[in-house]
Amino acid sequence: MKKTKKEKSKIIESLKTKFEENPGYVIFSLLNLDGETLQTLRLQVKEKRGLIEVAKKTLIYKSNPEFPFSEEELKEPFGFLWLLDENLSALKTLKDYKKEEKIKVLGGYFRGKKLSSQDIWELVDLPSREELISKLIFSLSSPLQRLTYDLKRPFSKLLLILSAIKK
Repeated sequence: MKKTKKEKSKIIESLKTKFEENPGYVIFSLLNLDGETLQTLRLQVKEKRGLIEVAKKTLIYKSNPEFPFSEEELKEPFGFLWLLDENLSALKTLKDYKKEEKIKVLGGYFRGKKLSSQDIWELVDLPSREELISKLIFSLSSPLQRLTYDLKRPFSKLLLILSAIKK
């Protein structure tokens, strides 16, 4: 169904807003995704502060004349995974689809830098902020636990010796 000029201008304005307000996006191919898989992906991404959207190339180029991807790079039908915040949790949803080889990432854009498909997969494989914080806390607490054990050890040995002498 053809869209009216009014509908197209709304889509262009919506895309302009997303390009300006969001820190980044991932472009992925729609060729290997069936409707059910795409709907599941939409729901998972939405839970993680992201958004899946499909738009025509002409509307994308009109909404963002400085769109970093050329026509040659986007020969197949594609969709956007918009990252709505600096946290890359929405991007992590692609990890499961990568294992099953259901999704093909064409590229992306984050913090003013164009990213290749390989760059996106490297970001997907990075541990989350929460994981890094917990690892840091564990590595900081481990020496303290060992220190308390080492400080208690001579006293426990002394108690063992005194109890042995007492018997």
